[in-house]
Amino acid sequence: MMGKIVDISEVILELGLSSSITEEERAVIYSSITRAEGSVKRFLCYDPIRLTRTEYYPQQTSFHSGYAVWETDEIKAYMRHISNASTNELQVKHIPIRSITGLYIDYDGRSGAKSGAFAVSTLKTEGTDFWPNYDGLDSSNNKICRDGIIKSVGAWPTESGSVKITYIAGYTDAELHGQDNIVDASPIATAVIDEAVIRAKKALMWQKKNGIGFIPGVVTGEKMGDYSYTIDTAMAQKLFGGQWDLSGSSVMLLQPFVHWGINT
Repeated sequence: MMGKIVDISEVILELGLSSSITEEERAVIYSSITRAEGSVKRFLCYDPIRLTRTEYYPQQTSFHSGYAVWETDEIKAYMRHISNASTNELQVKHIPIRSITGLYIDYDGRSGAKSGAFAVSTLKTEGTDFWPNYDGLDSSNNKICRDGIIKSVGAWPTESGSVKITYIAGYTDAELHGQDNIVDASPIATAVIDEAVIRAKKALMWQKKNGIGFIPGVVTGEKMGDYSYTIDTAMAQKLFGGQWDLSGSSVMLLQPFVHWGINT
């Protein structure tokens, strides 16, 4: 299942259902997975699936106090503002960083909106101009930066959108499923499966059978004899709502993987 932390077959197995489940049951389980993954990603403050991402930094301008210096490139001179709040550390949104594909600094880059922004001449060199805060190696002997911090020789620019970074971050499917002997991110997938099972069980339990099959919904009224019921759509929405809280056990599983640099 492309773009998913877990596959629907994993949740079907955990629910103890056979491969011959109905299309309706499959739809309920798929929706449960989608909602569970949304809750997990919000708690982590990032998407843990390994992907290539392009982002622009800083994402807000803050000049509290400071000074300015004149710098030049091949064509023009420009004034660069240096804030007292400037730092030599840049925090990216997704973790862990697996590699930097390209990092550019263009003080008039305008988050790539300007024609000609982030030309080849603005490309910086890893190890010379910047370096991720690598803290170990993965099973392929490649460096890994778990905190998502990129350090710079000197202060990072304070002009909004003046740094363009293309990088690979996140965990592989093997790492998410405990099949890697170095990087174990399986608690993330476990939390998604647990949360999906909780949601799916409640939805399937609340299905009520009548003469034409199963009708999903939260039953608020029934009577014997001529069978009748009322479905509370507001409660049904709450069941699958994106703001559904994680269980305590899932929170404990996910704590070591939270992106605290973004969450604080």
